[in-house]
Amino acid sequence: MKRFLLAIVAGATIFSFSTAFATPPTSAEQLRSEFAAALAAKDTNAVLALVDWKGVSAEMKSEVLGEMAELVGSSLAHAKLLPLSADYQPTNEMDGVRYFPNVHVLGMINVESKEKGNDSQIPYGESGGGFYLAGTVQETLDAHAKKSISLGVTVMGLFSGKTPGILNCSYVYVAGGREKTGGFQCTNNWGEAFWGDSIKSCMVKKISGAGSFKLLLNENGKTVFDSGMVKTNDSISYAKKN
Repeated sequence: MKRFLLAIVAGATIFSFSTAFATPPTSAEQLRSEFAAALAAKDTNAVLALVDWKGVSAEMKSEVLGEMAELVGSSLAHAKLLPLSADYQPTNEMDGVRYFPNVHVLGMINVESKEKGNDSQIPYGESGGGFYLAGTVQETLDAHAKKSISLGVTVMGLFSGKTPGILNCSYVYVAGGREKTGGFQCTNNWGEAFWGDSIKSCMVKKISGAGSFKLLLNENGKTVFDSGMVKTNDSISYAKKN
């Protein structure tokens, strides 16, 4: 699943375009309907016109443009409104910069893909009586903060028989000097990528299925751990050496 607009890596291309929306949607359903129609028409400009750009930097606009162009070009089914999940965090901090939405976020628009597992979620909210896709505002907290690197956790399974192979993965990583946790459960194969300082620990356990599985961990594009294929009911564990 992809989450757009609250991304925390800004693009480098500067661009300008007119996205003034004379009469913004007055309800979440109207926003969803107009957004879905713009996607169906593959009209990137119409999609961008639904974003609240108040306070959004040129660099972040470039990032959003790339995300929306990718979304418009994808094979999509339809869009629906979702409530905010219990673990939704309205702000992100990376490299000494805080990123936060410029609207009061009320929920998500889930864009269902025809390819299973490739749905996208976009936060939306209300501002001044209108409903918009959320824009992202940046606030510098520490101009000299340590830069984050890309981190990746990948689980690969090779199973046979009628019983699906289900794997449970949990991990701890360090970001901005603080420990954070993450995890997922998957059938056969899955991976997650995020930003931080390093991966501290990780554990994968087979829940069901007959076969083998492996764990791969990457930091800054380099493999720091490869368990190899393991055919066992025991878990695979990793702990970073000090």
